[in-house]
Amino acid sequence: MKIMIELEEALELVLSRIRPVETERISITDAYKRVLAIDVTSQIAMPPFDRSPLDGYAYLATEGDPKPLRLNVVSEIPAGTFPERVIALGEAAKIFTGAPIPPGANCVVRMEDTEQVGDEVTILHPVLPGSNIIHRGEEIKEGDLLLKQGFFLTPPGIGLLAAVGMDQVTVYRRPRVGLLSTGSELMDVGQPLRPAKIYNSNSYTLRGILQEAGCEVFVIPIVSDQIVETIEVLKRLADTDMVIATGGASVGDYDIMRHALAQFGCEMLFWKLNLKPGTPVSVGLKEKQFFFSLSGNPAAAMVTFELLVRPALRKLAGRTTAEDGHFLVKMASGFGKTGKQRRFLRAQAVFKNGEIWADLAPAQGSGILRSMIGSHLLVDVPANHGPVEPGELLMAGRIPGCSC
Repeated sequence: MKIMIELEEALELVLSRIRPVETERISITDAYKRVLAIDVTSQIAMPPFDRSPLDGYAYLATEGDPKPLRLNVVSEIPAGTFPERVIALGEAAKIFTGAPIPPGANCVVRMEDTEQVGDEVTILHPVLPGSNIIHRGEEIKEGDLLLKQGFFLTPPGIGLLAAVGMDQVTVYRRPRVGLLSTGSELMDVGQPLRPAKIYNSNSYTLRGILQEAGCEVFVIPIVSDQIVETIEVLKRLADTDMVIATGGASVGDYDIMRHALAQFGCEMLFWKLNLKPGTPVSVGLKEKQFFFSLSGNPAAAMVTFELLVRPALRKLAGRTTAEDGHFLVKMASGFGKTGKQRRFLRAQAVFKNGEIWADLAPAQGSGILRSMIGSHLLVDVPANHGPVEPGELLMAGRIPGCSC
């Protein structure tokens, strides 16, 4: 087992061993936050016919049309009806938005530029041939690639599938993730706080993050700092793809998580990340099941989830669409602490004069959950960096799910 490794090495160790879950075919009504398992191509053109983008009159225009132009109105074409009459020179069809262009017509003039009296319409401002026609296949051609394998389906993507007539789609099944919090000091919410106890917040925070990511989540009640009990709980989670534990990850006498994982039969990939907050992270693998042991400190658990667990979860879920990546930010506030370890600071994104500024959360302690409230960014401060100064440029990554 490797000890105290860099984040990039940890990601390589984990991602090289993860394989996506199995696939299934489902209705598009159930496809929200699912991941496509195959490329999707269109079997039809969109639109499937030449159509009008507006209310007006369809007619056969020529280059030398007089102004104004008077035409006989010979038909009316509402949306959803297919025109059969051929429009001859000197004739027009009253047409509505979305309706098919009638045979013989080569343009549409908008209603506001016409005057109709009886069966005659006067075109006050004649248009050129080809005007105001959305042609068949203008948006999508038959055989076009619509969405790639690994695409995370949100409402626009599902709507696109429906627009081309698909009622079912092949996706990766939802990853099944077990979630447990260890610590004899923990209590669940909904009961009076007893002496020397604290409420368990990590299960609720991580459960929400996992549900937002499209996972099935199985939450285990609080587990005490006992190896035997912890192993029994791990056995109950045998049908999950991934287990995330918070607490019991450090070096104290009661930090038993990595020992429990080893006794459970896991291959331990590493223990400790060379960063703050969240140094005491360990990762184990048993057959295809991954185990992540994170710090019990709430902010540290969330930061290491974003840096390490979320990329692993994306690969497990079959996602290939890229995250936002990292980008330069200008520091709106400073941070006085120095240290040998790389540090990730929580910050709010502020847009000023076309630049992204990072305004740090007032408190950056590993146990301060409030530092994540309103934070959009994790600012990457390199190892051996001096105090962070206002106006300094640093790299940062967006925290998924925030309203940046």
